[in-house]
Order: sequence, then structure tokens, then C-alpha cells
Amino acid sequence: MNARFEQIMTFLWIITAIFTTITVAVIGFAYWDRRTIIRKAREETLEYLEREGKLKTLIEVLREKSKTDSELTEILRRFNLL
Repeated sequence: MNARFEQIMTFLWIITAIFTTITVAVIGFAYWDRRTIIRKAREETLEYLEREGKLKTLIEVLREKSKTDSELTEILRRFNLL
């Protein structure tokens, strides 16, 4: 009877160790995945802001030039940029 109890306790410890290992592995993977996604999103956002900033500056320059160029004024109005 005592030997059987020891076998059951050993089995429960093994099950607990396996469950703990799987839990730690899943949490580690989730952390790694989130970190990777956040890094990629940060890079894409910075690239977008860099592009958008240059595009915005270009539109401002064209608006200034359109004050003296009527043809450019018409083009900007046609595309709703003025």
C-alpha cells in the first residue's frame, strides 16, 4: 500500500513538472512574439512618419509655389490639395 502511494505521488510530481514546463514555455513564447511584433510595428510607424513628413513638406512647397503659378494652382485644386 505504501509503495503504491509513493508511485502515485511520484506520478503527480512528474505531471506537475510537465505542466509547469509547458506553462513557462507558452509564457516565454508569448513574450517573445509580442516583443517581435512591437519592434516591427515601431519600425513601420517610423518609416510611415518619415514618408508622411516629407510628403507634407512637399505639399506645403507646392502650395507656396501655386501662389505665383496659376497652372499649378489648378492642378492642386483638381486633386483637393489646395
